[in-house]
Amino acid sequence: MKIIEIYKGIKIVVPYPCICIDDILIVSDTHLGLEEQRERLGISIPVSLTDTIIKQIIEPANLLKCKRVILLGDVKHEFGRPNEEEWFSVKKLINSLREIGAEPEVVRGNHDNYIISILKSMSVKLHDPYLSIDELFFVHGHIDLEDKFGNAKYIFMGHEHPAVSIKDDLNIKHRFKSFLVGEIRGRIIIILPAVSPLAYGNPVNEIDKSELLSPFLRKYGVDEFTPYLIEVGETVKEFPKIKYLQA
Repeated sequence: MKIIEIYKGIKIVVPYPCICIDDILIVSDTHLGLEEQRERLGISIPVSLTDTIIKQIIEPANLLKCKRVILLGDVKHEFGRPNEEEWFSVKKLINSLREIGAEPEVVRGNHDNYIISILKSMSVKLHDPYLSIDELFFVHGHIDLEDKFGNAKYIFMGHEHPAVSIKDDLNIKHRFKSFLVGEIRGRIIIILPAVSPLAYGNPVNEIDKSELLSPFLRKYGVDEFTPYLIEVGETVKEFPKIKYLQA
């Protein structure tokens, strides 16, 4: 594990899809239950993605001795009432975090309908629709909450599932999940990649801003943002701004 400090005290935890601030770990879009949903559609998943997702959170939280883990929404996948697999997976994640002394908190995402029943049963804090800590503002991203930013300097978002497509020497495209870091109207915006391996990403360097998922980002675009491409478990690399990577 190594650290990339993108701003003072704000760090990408390499090679994980996580941000660390002091003793707080920030992750987004675990989409627990997506694996089972795909299997019900006849798509076979040869390994347990729930265990993979939990490992990507537990390992950095444990190594960094984090006391809080903020989940930026879409903890579960199904829009409706949680099914048996989602109950099991969410409870396993919460218990795994508590076993290492880290307390989870959830910022509600658009997939988190009915998640309150799971979180309430386990006494987990749910922040709806955002969490504000001093100059830090945490939001999922499916709702434009710019009017709630107040004095916040750093905005942390999920929802977009950002990815970047890169062509190799043979003109073959490869898509990589990515952190996006930029500035909008004097605020630093940090967009996290999805933790779920099945939520591989929206290729932000190949689409118009009108096609971005987040209504806040659709207003401004991400051309001036710097991507940090991640190969989970391997490395994170800083690339030129999105406007220089457009296909």
